[in-house]
Amino acid sequence: MTPEEVILSSATVYFPFFIASYMVLGGGLKYIDDAFDEKTYSKMKAILLSPVIAIFWVFLMYLSPASATILGAIFLAVLFRNKVDNIGFHVGAIAIFCGLTALYLFKIIDFDWGPLVFLTIAGVFDEIGNDYVDAHPTINRMVFLFFEYRFVMKLAVLFLVVAGIYGLEYLLAFIGFDLAYATVGAYSLNLKKHHKYNLNNFHL
Repeated sequence: MTPEEVILSSATVYFPFFIASYMVLGGGLKYIDDAFDEKTYSKMKAILLSPVIAIFWVFLMYLSPASATILGAIFLAVLFRNKVDNIGFHVGAIAIFCGLTALYLFKIIDFDWGPLVFLTIAGVFDEIGNDYVDAHPTINRMVFLFFEYRFVMKLAVLFLVVAGIYGLEYLLAFIGFDLAYATVGAYSLNLKKHHKYNLNNFHL
């Protein structure tokens, strides 16, 4: 049996746990990002949260080669685009790298190498497109939304599911990851606007 089957043998436990776990990763990643970029969350909490997210990230990669491949592709795309740009991400990236290296050397974790390359390329395109639309907010609305919410990799995972390479749960988990990421980001934006509103009222 795979680790996935041993740890989560019941489907009624597996699906909620798996999807919720990806959501924790997505939300946690955005929390750390906005703590430094938008300054809407505590930097100290973000630094403390970072190794916890990293350990959980590696654990989910351990569950199956498919999960290792998807999360590995996200990690590589972020590295290739130089998005590990604050101390919170530095701590997390080092922890993930060390954990993955140890597990891979001891043959405890494995990747689907073809899909890993495919998804990493899709992730890099997402990051390039996201940077572009952030710098050009007046671009076509559909193009803006497509890259703002990183749909290239979603379509790539969908392709792997339709092709029968991965199960539907991986697409749902990945969508959950992005939904949590976007939700924490939206809450961060609301906090920032509310903070500015309060400052303006104070000065008035």
